[in-house]
Amino acid sequence: MIKIREMNKKDIQAVKATVKTAFYREGKDEKFNEWEFAEQVIKDKDYVKELCRIALIDEEVVGYILLTKAQIGMKQGLSLGPLAVSPTYQNMGIGKQLVNEGILQAKSLGYKWIALTGGDYYFQFGFEPALQHNIILSENNPENEYLKICFLNKNIEKDVCGVMKFCDSFYNEKGELL
Repeated sequence: MIKIREMNKKDIQAVKATVKTAFYREGKDEKFNEWEFAEQVIKDKDYVKELCRIALIDEEVVGYILLTKAQIGMKQGLSLGPLAVSPTYQNMGIGKQLVNEGILQAKSLGYKWIALTGGDYYFQFGFEPALQHNIILSENNPENEYLKICFLNKNIEKDVCGVMKFCDSFYNEKGELL
């Protein structure tokens, strides 16, 4: 049985371990990566604790999702990521449950959009290519094609365009995106 709840600070080491199993690759930066980010983002002014969720099976952390405040142009919304599920528990629907829970929580808190960089997996949740709305990470950024957006309020689609800015924790000291 999968239980999803808000992450508590006492969960951080288990969350980091889960995120590391999902994202670690040989040669990955040991300081600036998704699992260290999970701890650093808690201190960010744009961290929203209600939107940091974990999935548990028998009280073991097996999944994690984070939504933080973000901006596109002058419009505030959310960014989603990282989403992580321990490889042992992948393909069991845990990621889908976490994304659906994140979207529901974001709507309940009044957010109007969620953006992310990711693949086609996110289309099933209502995400669409951000480029079709003139939303980019930066000029000529090769990752622009992976930027996706989900409008939680369809009435604002025409009002949201421009450059996507994630919370500060997403950038290293050189200003490079995680």
